[in-house]
Parts: sequence; C-alpha cells; structure tokens
Amino acid sequence: METTLGEQIMLLSLDDTTGAPHLQAQSEYMISSASVLELALAARVRMDGDHLVATDPTPLGIPVLDDTLKRIAGQDKREDAQAWIFRLKKEAVEGARQGLLDKGVIREERARRWGIFPTNRYPEADGTVEQEVRRKLTAAVLEGQEPDARTAALLVLLHSGGLHKLVFAEADQAAVEKRMAELTEGHWAEPAMKQLVDSVFVALTAHSASTAVGVTNTGI
Repeated sequence: METTLGEQIMLLSLDDTTGAPHLQAQSEYMISSASVLELALAARVRMDGDHLVATDPTPLGIPVLDDTLKRIAGQDKREDAQAWIFRLKKEAVEGARQGLLDKGVIREERARRWGIFPTNRYPEADGTVEQEVRRKLTAAVLEGQEPDARTAALLVLLHSGGLHKLVFAEADQAAVEKRMAELTEGHWAEPAMKQLVDSVFVALTAHSASTAVGVTNTGI
C-alpha cells in the first residue's frame, strides 16, 4: 500500500496500541516538511535561490499534496521553505491523518483525557504498512543498504525532528546518529534538492531544540 511521507511519519509517531502520539510538536512540523520534500521528489517544486517555487502545477492525485502545490504555485510573494513549513502544518497533519484513515491503516477512537477532556486517539488498524516502512529504515540505517530517494527523505525528516530516537530505540544510538548523518549529508547529488534538504534540516532542528520537552504529548 502506497503511503505519503507525511503518513509514514504520523504512523511512526503514534503508539500502535493506544493511538497516542509521541513528540507531537516535532512530528507535526516533520509532517509539514514531508509535504514539501514529497513535491520536490515529484519534480513539482524546487529551490530558486532562497525561495521555494513551483515548477510544475500538474496534480499528483493526492489531495493534501495537490492543495499544497496549488498554494505554492499561487503564492503572491516568494518565500523560503521554512516559511512554507510553518504555514502548511495544520493542513498537512489533517491530510496525513485522513489519508491513513481512508486507507484503513489507523482507526479513530474517542476518549477522555484524565477522564474529563474529550480527545481523539488513532490506534493502528493495519500493522503491515508500518512494518514495511520500518523494514526499509532498518535496512538503510542498521544494515548499511543504500536507500531509495523517498526513504532517504524520510530519514532526513526523522533525523532532524528527533523521531529516530524512538524508531531505533533499542539500537546503538551513537551508531544510528552517525549513519543517519551520513545519509542526510551524502545522498543528495542534485544541488537544488540538497539545498532544499538542508533548509528542511535547519528548520526542523531549530524547532526540535526549542520544543523537545518530553517524549510523549497529547493528540495529533
């Protein structure tokens, strides 16, 4: 089953059983960043100097990505990738969640936090999708295989947002950190794509440093 990078990040950030999110603030910005990288991988957007611009307005057939592309293509003034990452966050998170619900990968459960405040949780309904994502990540990070472009982009997002510490919680963290840094720096031969990856990395690491106050937060 095909999933977007944003959907994969959401899956990795949700507790499989309870549906509660880990590192919620970081994950939301990672999902937003994923939309930008996904469009770049599809040759729909690129960096022009310091600005993110649309190069091909042709829809991909994925509602959340098509809406993002339309907004970037219709911008009144040119802005950098970081500005778009902040602006697109709410729609990107909602789109990733709805995509997983539509595909039957997660299900929605209503609960009350502390028995008082109503909240939604999204436990896993089909574990095979996340298992395949984790298989590719494990092959690249722990087994030394060269990742494809989309897996490499996911690794950039996980590394810069800090979610790799949860994904590889039982692995040697120093080795994981070294390998992910190598992949983040060395995978991107095309200069414009490397520039965009670097912009995303800077935006996410800055946000992660300012918001990382715990491992678990409340509801995506």
